Amino acid sequence: MHFSAGFKNRREKTAAAIGLNVLAMAVLVLIMRPSFETNDDIVFAEFGSGLRGVKTPHLIFQNYFLGIIYRILYEITGRLPWYTIVQYAVLLAAFSAVTYVLINRLEGYSGLYLSVVLLCVFGYESYIHIQFTKTAGIAAAAAVFLLFHVVTSEKFCIWEFLVGILLGIFGFMYREDQFFASSALMAGIGVYFLLTLKAHFPEKSGRRLGICVGAFGCLLLAVFAADRADAFMYRSPQWQEYQEFNRMRSRLLDYGFPDYDTNRALYKELGISEEALQLYKTWNFNDPEKFTAEVMEKLVKQKPERNVSGSQILRFIKRFPGDAGKLTAAYVALLIFILWLIFGKKNAAGIISFLIEMLILKGFYFYLYFQGRYMVNRVDVGLWFSVCLTMLWILGESLRDRTEISKYGGVLLCIIGILASQSFWHKDYRTVTAEIPKARVSQRAVLETIGTDKDHVYLAKSGTVSEIVCYGPFDRMPENLLDNLYWFGGWECRTPGVIKEMKEHGIVNPYKDMIGNEKVYLIDDNIDLTVEYIRQNYDEHAEAVFVRTLGNVDLYQIK
Repeated sequence: MHFSAGFKNRREKTAAAIGLNVLAMAVLVLIMRPSFETNDDIVFAEFGSGLRGVKTPHLIFQNYFLGIIYRILYEITGRLPWYTIVQYAVLLAAFSAVTYVLINRLEGYSGLYLSVVLLCVFGYESYIHIQFTKTAGIAAAAAVFLLFHVVTSEKFCIWEFLVGILLGIFGFMYREDQFFASSALMAGIGVYFLLTLKAHFPEKSGRRLGICVGAFGCLLLAVFAADRADAFMYRSPQWQEYQEFNRMRSRLLDYGFPDYDTNRALYKELGISEEALQLYKTWNFNDPEKFTAEVMEKLVKQKPERNVSGSQILRFIKRFPGDAGKLTAAYVALLIFILWLIFGKKNAAGIISFLIEMLILKGFYFYLYFQGRYMVNRVDVGLWFSVCLTMLWILGESLRDRTEISKYGGVLLCIIGILASQSFWHKDYRTVTAEIPKARVSQRAVLETIGTDKDHVYLAKSGTVSEIVCYGPFDRMPENLLDNLYWFGGWECRTPGVIKEMKEHGIVNPYKDMIGNEKVYLIDDNIDLTVEYIRQNYDEHAEAVFVRTLGNVDLYQIK
């Protein structure tokens, strides 16, 4: 076995990989202000910490057993932001695994230098703009990368294998779709492995192929078991009903409603006016009597069937890879490609593997383009991380035989990477984002005032108040603080836990049950639209009475 210059054994390599990544994570967090990229993560954190009074491992988009981990940790001490800590731990393990493989594969200090470049972009995206889909993609790619290292090493290491499987399981538990997408984009390494199998293992190619099949077979069995166990935890009628509702909701809210003018007769038949549609489309759809799964299904069926067409393919070809220029992560892949052009061996195996990788990438982006999920940052980060790791694997053998990048070139590469990253780091520096905590404090004061008023129930229109403004990834979420505040939208609003909490406050249908209810305050930024909806559907004489202004929001009661 070849040992990297400067690292005598596996222990030193492991220490170097972890040490670099701990240092990088600390620097990024100290100089920049972490935030949640979307409000999905903060809802998961709420379910773990119990901010809204609902404490459940049922996270819908994350695996049930990941939710169990959060709940156990929050039960031990709710004073720590365990949702963020667990995600950081997975990211740290994933990035450290990648550095460890690069140290082994590239020899010298090239692995450390290239890891710094990766962390400038992917570490920033993962640690500073936290999003569970990104974490899934990073963990999945790192798992496959590490398992390929296990397969191609002279000696099989059980600990490396187990870490690879564990990273894969966590990637799958965070977001299964992203796990499969990121894993599939590592196929270039698989192609390269097969094309060079006999050259690298002339006498044991069959055995090595068997190890590869066994390793990835174990990974697939592990994620299959995690999937089946998760499905078992949603077998109750209440959760089955919610799953159907959520599937239809996603088809409409994420991909668009049928045109109203074209389908006016259908909307009239379903009792949906233009005012109602305006509310539903702006995520104020929590009317369990009017906006049911059955109603949504009829709307979904009315949408024109999506078919791949030649003109659509041509439009995509004109846009991609040009649109990749908007993605910072794509420039890392471009840099690695340039390194390959300068230092890489232009053998048939490398060229074929690279071309297949690009073909798979283009295929994925066409699928996303067709589905209407094109150029979504939280998805793109994981995809390009996989591409970069695949290219580094192909480049690795060439760099082992060259010293240019291991000496002055490696240091220069790090300096260029760090300097170039300032073009997007600067907007997240703590000095630049000083206004964010001020907004966070003022909005949190509003929510804490609401949370301490347990004599009233607060119903909030979507976008009026938001926890994502109030709580950062490392802020403590007080247990049960907002157990009297409910929103008219959000994927979580119809989950069994939230429904149960609302019923305990006498709310089943927010639009209907606040009429004439002295205990209910409505937080609204378009009260006329809400009143018109209520008049059309529940009480033609309904009126809104202004109560007071609380911070930056207005409170009403419906009489």
